Amino acid sequence: MDQTNILVLGNNLISNLLRRILIKNKIDHLNFAYPVQETERRFFAIKPTFLKWYSECFNEDLHNHYAIKHIQIFVDNEELNLKDSVTKPFPLFNIMSSDYLFESFSRDLDDIHKVFKEDEDLEFVFDNDEVILKNYQIPSKLIINTDFRFNKFLNKKPEREEKKKYDEFAVTAIFKTDDNLENRAVQYFRESKILAILPFSDHEFSIVLSGLKKGDEKLFDDSGEQLINFIKEQTTLASVELLSKISHFPLTLYKIKHDPKLRSLFIGDAGHKVHPLAGQGLNLGLGDIQMLENLISDKRIIDFGQENNIKKYVISRSVDESLVMNLTDCLDETLVNKSDVFSNLFKYPIKLIENSELLKKAIVRKMI
Repeated sequence: MDQTNILVLGNNLISNLLRRILIKNKIDHLNFAYPVQETERRFFAIKPTFLKWYSECFNEDLHNHYAIKHIQIFVDNEELNLKDSVTKPFPLFNIMSSDYLFESFSRDLDDIHKVFKEDEDLEFVFDNDEVILKNYQIPSKLIINTDFRFNKFLNKKPEREEKKKYDEFAVTAIFKTDDNLENRAVQYFRESKILAILPFSDHEFSIVLSGLKKGDEKLFDDSGEQLINFIKEQTTLASVELLSKISHFPLTLYKIKHDPKLRSLFIGDAGHKVHPLAGQGLNLGLGDIQMLENLISDKRIIDFGQENNIKKYVISRSVDESLVMNLTDCLDETLVNKSDVFSNLFKYPIKLIENSELLKKAIVRKMI
């Protein structure tokens, strides 16, 4: 293979959307990846601003989404209710399935150029003017990595600017109910656990339950009975039926420290990982793509891997990354790990927001 302008690593939502951007702008690139891992169908809360950007970027609309027009937040028995008058005329966010997003982002893409074996050792070497995949002697001007599994092969491994391994894990699953969910998402901060109810139709919803620790494994037994009982105890739902396998995963937080001299960018899960309580993990990755599109579509740029271009991207994304990481970590520390001490203190800002239409509107504007 000959030299390429950009080498994209990964085969996932973020890498495929990036490839569509590169094709649209006629940027020469190659895509290398590991085999796709079988995963359970998941649902994501997507910002309306992304749907608008996608429509304008590709001249096509994303469909198959369920609009969340109301949101309720409970801290113990204290409720913050973002009333209809605050959110109209726009939804707060849209619930979309992973399989539909993958299909949409992959539209008209060619096959992956090279699929590596899981145990294949790779070597990426950084030179002043290029990055070389030494195993195959493929030089490129810039590597954009979307899969954290590739990070270990870089001969100058990226540092993690912020790193934390939570002593907790989360579960996700899909359910149905006879109750009408009425375009309403609900989040419960109770008993040192965080439960998010995310409807994707009037009678179906997904959950993310985090704050689970050793001893909580019973909540994801195969029958789902324990988890169903927990959901009924926490919510007002009269009927709950499990529709999927219950998936569980450990929680980590990290952010890659980019070195502008190394001709590499780390985006999506390769660049950052956050607590799932705010549903912002994928949205951060989509934000990475939107910022990259600004860079890639600049016709004045010939070498995307130059130091000033890397710096420009990193600076533009740093505020959003830090805000989401610090907010989710702070909430976890306050309401999960130190709930007995801080939960009462946390109720005061809840009450303040509840009584301020201005603060509510500010929250909504940030979300969308």
